[in-house]
Amino acid sequence: MTILCIDTATEHGTVAVVRDDDSITSACWRSAGRHGENLFGYIESALAEAGASREDLSLIGVDIGPGRFTSLRVGLGTAKGLALGLELPIVGVSSLRVLARAIEADVGLVRVPVMNAYRGDVFAAAYLIREDGVEELAPALFGPPDVVFEQIRDAVAGRPVAAGGEGVRPHAALIEAALDLKVDQVQMNLSTSTPEAIVAEVRYTMRTTGPANLDSLEPQYLRPSDAKLPDRPLRTEPSS
Repeated sequence: MTILCIDTATEHGTVAVVRDDDSITSACWRSAGRHGENLFGYIESALAEAGASREDLSLIGVDIGPGRFTSLRVGLGTAKGLALGLELPIVGVSSLRVLARAIEADVGLVRVPVMNAYRGDVFAAAYLIREDGVEELAPALFGPPDVVFEQIRDAVAGRPVAAGGEGVRPHAALIEAALDLKVDQVQMNLSTSTPEAIVAEVRYTMRTTGPANLDSLEPQYLRPSDAKLPDRPLRTEPSS
């Protein structure tokens, strides 16, 4: 099975192609809101390096969030278009689950992925990831860091923790106090995913839950949109 994985949840983009022999070819980049301009080029580059074409693909995997609104829509729209056009199954995976897999940690440690949610908020969760499965201790959370980390502290119930992600650095002191750990400097520099992490999560999701419904697969934003309708209808005519 040749799988194409797409992650554009944040400004860090990743495309990975994995073949039957478990070889992975990938393209990783950083783009401030311009994933749509370059995504197909990165897909074609990764496929070419893997010695594969679109017709060789058996499955499309895509990160559905949380993350940036526009970035998520670009990745998911591209993945759904390819799945529809090539008549392939599609799998949607969580940004936080993928990031958790990228955290280097012993099997017994709870992995706490932390992503910037902008305007001072964070996305975070807590998982135990073993070879035989994933245990979710705290679901995907969004909100002020102090509130989110308190919820995670209650969920992990004193278990040893490894935290990672770009959301760690600005809130390191809060994380250390709430979760009783010394933040690893290397873990702060993790972007949303690595090629190996998203491939592992796509394979796991396909194996455990099967493909998603193409029509109903939607981004998981978690946070409300900044664009809001006015409280009162806008006037369309000048008042008399």
